[in-house]
Amino acid sequence: MPVDPWKNLDRFIDAVSLVAQERHFKRSLQNLTNRLGYDLYAYINISFKSSFALSNYPKEWQDRYLQKSYQSVDPVIEIARRTMAPYTWSLEDRQFRRPQRLGFAREANAFGICSGTTIAIPAGFGHMAFLTFASTGMGLGSHAPLDHVPAITAATFTHAFVTLRRPRASASSVVRLAPQEAICLRWAAEGKSMREAATLLGIKYSSARSYLDNARDKLGAVSLIQAVAIATRLHLI
Repeated sequence: MPVDPWKNLDRFIDAVSLVAQERHFKRSLQNLTNRLGYDLYAYINISFKSSFALSNYPKEWQDRYLQKSYQSVDPVIEIARRTMAPYTWSLEDRQFRRPQRLGFAREANAFGICSGTTIAIPAGFGHMAFLTFASTGMGLGSHAPLDHVPAITAATFTHAFVTLRRPRASASSVVRLAPQEAICLRWAAEGKSMREAATLLGIKYSSARSYLDNARDKLGAVSLIQAVAIATRLHLI
């Protein structure tokens, strides 16, 4: 264990308390990552149909991970979610050798994501977020173990910054609405009923309802209000 497990975190907290711009936060997070002995960081917030990432992982890998919904096969996400404690992992671990995960592990390795520590964060309203510090090498022997409380605190600070400051994502899952779906949803956001939206668009009520049902399904929403909120957050309307 490090003599003072809070030393690196204290610097991070000081820096984050003063940052006014997104690039300064990213620099502070990168500095923390390097001081902990890692190369890369990744914050990902996962919901049913849409996910948000803030990371210095290779952009192609970030896009691929979200577009292919790799969070559903990534054992790191599964184990960190289940244990709710900092979880140290390597692509050499047996959970990555299962047939359904071999392709995922090979791709991660090709992009230089080989080992790391992942911390789960309850993100509210049934969602989960995760902060990962990753290395381009397999072995973790050179890393000082992360003390649980400072690690969880760092993850929580990161989540709070992303939630309150809403920085631009380095990657986000792709949700595409058809033009009529987006228009109907925008009218709903403006307080119009389905029947009113149909009249404004010169279409049948059943068509407006169908467009809104499709939009809600694509966004993974359980209600029209939630669909409007998600679409607004993703800048789709």
